[in-house]
Amino acid sequence: MSSEAEKPVAGALDRCPHERQMISRILLLIGALVVSTSWATIPAAAQAPTSLGAFKAWNAYVANYGSTQGGDKVCFAAAQPQNSQYSKSISSRGDAFFMITTIPAKSVKNEASTIIGFPFKAGSDVTVNVDGTDFKMFFNDAAGQTSWAVPDQEAALIAAMKKGRKMTVTSTSSRGTGVTDDYSLLGVTAALDAVAKECP
Repeated sequence: MSSEAEKPVAGALDRCPHERQMISRILLLIGALVVSTSWATIPAAAQAPTSLGAFKAWNAYVANYGSTQGGDKVCFAAAQPQNSQYSKSISSRGDAFFMITTIPAKSVKNEASTIIGFPFKAGSDVTVNVDGTDFKMFFNDAAGQTSWAVPDQEAALIAAMKKGRKMTVTSTSSRGTGVTDDYSLLGVTAALDAVAKECP
């Protein structure tokens, strides 16, 4: 551990429910902006993300969100599933992402989350597997569509992602459908380096 004094980093479980909901809304909005083809629908409080670069399967972005001048800077690395499997047929699903987010003004650094594209089944598990190693995720609001890495596993998850090749996210929808999303980890380290440079 570094001997230098470091600013405490808030984990997802340490924040109050209101703040988690606010950050969840930010992530959902940013995800929508990334795949949006028309900026005309963007709320005035949000700035369209600016690309920090494309790195194989991953991309890095910076955006401002907030009512203050310039907003709160949000930097994130994001990827979408390369393939998804379902335990039964589905009629539709929203966009899915895995994101690693840094919000300096809120002491958020390299926070791993997934936007799943559907409401979760209440009380169900969300698990990330990186090259055979499982990591737990959690959600507070089953309808919120966002789950977070468990804080005491988050650093190990990020480290595994940097060294790994393949990641899967397994979850269960509110209708009881089992979902497995497959992600490539090619480019995630370079994307995180770009995020760290823009949002130190």
